[in-house]
Amino acid sequence: MTTVETQKAEKASLRRETIRVRDSIAPEIKSFRDKEIQRHLFQTKEFINAKVAMFFASIRSEPNTADMIMAALAMNKTIVLPRVNSETRELEPYEVKGLSELVLGYMDIPEPHPLRHHKFIANSIDIIVMPGLAFDSTGGRVGYGGGYYDRFIAAINKRPTLAAIAYKEQILRRVPAMSHDISVDMIVSDSGVIYCRGGADA
Repeated sequence: MTTVETQKAEKASLRRETIRVRDSIAPEIKSFRDKEIQRHLFQTKEFINAKVAMFFASIRSEPNTADMIMAALAMNKTIVLPRVNSETRELEPYEVKGLSELVLGYMDIPEPHPLRHHKFIANSIDIIVMPGLAFDSTGGRVGYGGGYYDRFIAAINKRPTLAAIAYKEQILRRVPAMSHDISVDMIVSDSGVIYCRGGADA
């Protein structure tokens, strides 16, 4: 196996294991921990100072972002959600005013409808609240394997703060990283906030 093949295999195994661990969190415990993630995120100066925040619509056992989005809207922040363009394999940001207007899109993820929402200029985003499966303290991130966020962020001229949200079990000693993988600036879990050595301000 080449180094790249080894890293791909390592990532695939890591994805399966972290999904299993995340799926095993009991619903009543998960609800409390989701609130803790939101509390920690909303207390960071990066989020407080952000005028435009890009979230993702959570599915399955991901930390629940619905309450975060509605709370951020109530704070008069401009909220952006991504849509996957299946033809270009790119993320496209759209401004949203609520969650009821979303439609099921790529992988059955709720997303803005391109004909009903205003497409947003990515360079105006102040913070991106990112999903992922595994992270380490240097900002290393293992996502779902599509590379959508890596390509999206690499194309932004004015890089926003990258804030990953996760449960503490998803933060590991080390995760495999390739040259094209984007490092996050901070990891917000139910245990607190980790400012990463590999992030933009390291």
